[in-house]
Amino acid sequence: MMPYSSPLWHHPLLRRGWQLFTVRRWVALRVAALSSIASLLALLQPWLSKILVDDGALAGDMKVLAGTAGLMLLAPLLGLAVESFTRFDYLELSSHILFGLRERVFEHLQTLSPVYYSRIGFGDLVSRFDGDIAEVQRFLVDGPLALVNGLFSFVTVVLLMGFLNIPMTLVVLLAMLPLPVFHALHKRAEVEKSAREARRQSTRLSNFFIDTLRAVKLIQSTNGEAARMAELRERHAEYHQALKTAQQTGFSLTAGQRVASLVGTTLIFGCGGYLLARGQITIGLLVAFIGYGARVAAPVHTLMGVLSGWQRLRVSLERLSEVLDAEPKQPNSQTSSFLPVLLRGELVIDRVTFQYEQEKPVLFQASLRIQAGTKVLLIGPSGAGKSTLADLLLGHLHPESGNILIDGIDIAQVTSADLRRRVAVVDQEPAFFPGTVAENLRFVQPAANDAELIALLAEVGLSSDEIQLQTPVGGIGAALSRGQRLRLALARAILQNPSILILDETTSAVDSDMECQLLELVYRRFSSCTCLFITHHIRSQQTWDMTCRLRHGVFEVLPGKVLAHAG
Repeated sequence: MMPYSSPLWHHPLLRRGWQLFTVRRWVALRVAALSSIASLLALLQPWLSKILVDDGALAGDMKVLAGTAGLMLLAPLLGLAVESFTRFDYLELSSHILFGLRERVFEHLQTLSPVYYSRIGFGDLVSRFDGDIAEVQRFLVDGPLALVNGLFSFVTVVLLMGFLNIPMTLVVLLAMLPLPVFHALHKRAEVEKSAREARRQSTRLSNFFIDTLRAVKLIQSTNGEAARMAELRERHAEYHQALKTAQQTGFSLTAGQRVASLVGTTLIFGCGGYLLARGQITIGLLVAFIGYGARVAAPVHTLMGVLSGWQRLRVSLERLSEVLDAEPKQPNSQTSSFLPVLLRGELVIDRVTFQYEQEKPVLFQASLRIQAGTKVLLIGPSGAGKSTLADLLLGHLHPESGNILIDGIDIAQVTSADLRRRVAVVDQEPAFFPGTVAENLRFVQPAANDAELIALLAEVGLSSDEIQLQTPVGGIGAALSRGQRLRLALARAILQNPSILILDETTSAVDSDMECQLLELVYRRFSSCTCLFITHHIRSQQTWDMTCRLRHGVFEVLPGKVLAHAG
C-alpha cells in the first residue's frame, strides 16, 4: 500500500469532514461545553475531599462535614445529568459526519466505470466503505472533543493544584507526565503497523465471504463446501493473529500508561508523606493531591489516545485514497451540452480507437454509420470488442481517439445523465435490486402508476398469472426465471423510452423459441428506435436492416438484409 503523499491534513476526506463538522459547529460547541462542565464537576471531588477532611472531620465541624459530603454526592449526579444531555448531541454530530463521508465516497464510486469494479473485490470496497470511513468519522468527532476536553481538564487540574500547593503540584506533574508521554510516542509505529495489518486481514475476509456467496451454486455443484470451509478457517486464523497483534499493541500501550501512573502515584505518596511528616501540608491536602494525581493522568491518557487515533487514521485515509484516486476517465472535451428533445437516433462511429492495455487496441480506427431507426445485427467472436462498444455508447468508457456522434452531436460533449436517458442497454444478465417487480420498474420511471405497469407487463408477455407487481424479484433477479428476467428488463427499457436500444448478448443463454419471441417484441415495441443487437452467434432467422461484423478492431458491413444461423 502506497502512503498518502500529500500532507495528511490536506486529504479530501478530512477537508470534507471538517466542512461537515463546521455545519454542526454549534452542536459540537454544546457537546464540548457540557463535557467541560462534567469534567469540572469531577475535578471538584478532590478539592471537596480536602475540605471534608481538614475543615470538617479533623476540625470537628459537623455542618462542614455534612455539607461537603452532600456536595460530593451531588456533583457526580449533576455530571451524570449533563452527560445524558450530551449523548443526543453527540449522536447528531457523529451521524451527520459519518453519513456525509459515506455519501461523498459513494458519490465517487458511482462515477467509476465498470472496468474498475472488474478489478477490485467487492469485499474490499465494503471494508473500506464501512470500517475505514467509520475510523475517519471517529477521529473527526472524538479527536477534537477529546482534545478540547483533555486540555481543559489538564489546565483546570493544574490550576486547582497550584492554588492548593505549588511544590506538590510540581511533584504530581513530574511524577505523572513524562513516562506515559514517552511510552505513547515510542509505540506510535507499532499502533499504525498493527492497525494496517488488521484492516488488511479484515478486507481479505470480507472479500472471501462475498466471493463465496456469489459462487455458492458452483460450490454446491462441485462439492466444494469442505474446501471453502478449510480456506475460511485459514483466513480466520490469519485475521485472529492480526487482531491478537493489535490487541497486544493496545494492551502494551495501556499497560505502560498504568505502570507509569502507578509509579507516579507512589512518588506522590512518598513525597506527600515526607511533606506531611515535616508539617508542610495537611492530611486533607495529601488526600486531595492523591486524587488529583489520577485526574492529571486521565487527560494525559486521553491526549495520548488522540495520538494513537491519528496513527489509525493514517491507515484508513491511505486505504480510502486508493478508492478516491481511482478517477473516472473523462473525455477530452471540457464542455457539456444536451441532446435535442426530439432525437432521431442516427449513430456515427468515426475512426474510434480504444484500448484497455497499451499496444493492444480493441477498436482501431473503427468507423460505422447507422441511420436513425435502423435495426443492426453486430456479430463477432468473443473478445472482439462488441460489449466495449456498448460501454462507449453509454459513456462508461471513452475513446483514445476518434468520435462517436448521435444525430451529429459528439457524445463527448454531452452530459452523462442526458446521454444515458437516451440509450438503454439490456444484457444477458440484467441487474435488479431486491424488492418487488413494481419497485424495479419504477427505478427508471418513478411516476408510472400501477395500471401502466400492469399493461406493460402484459405487453412484454408477462401475464398476471405468471408475475404481478408485488412479486419479489430477489437479488439480481434470482427469484425469476431467465425468460422472466429478460422480459422484465425489456419492460424497464420501454419505460426508459430510449432513442437507441442496445441488446448485448441478450438472448445468448435462451433457446431459439425464446430468442424469436424476444426479437419480435423488440421489433414491435421499438419500431422507431435505433436498435443494436450484439451477439457472437444467432440461431433464428430475422430480417435486419444492416449486418456488421466486428473483427480485428474494425467494422465490416455484410451484404444482404437477412441473416440465418450466422456465427
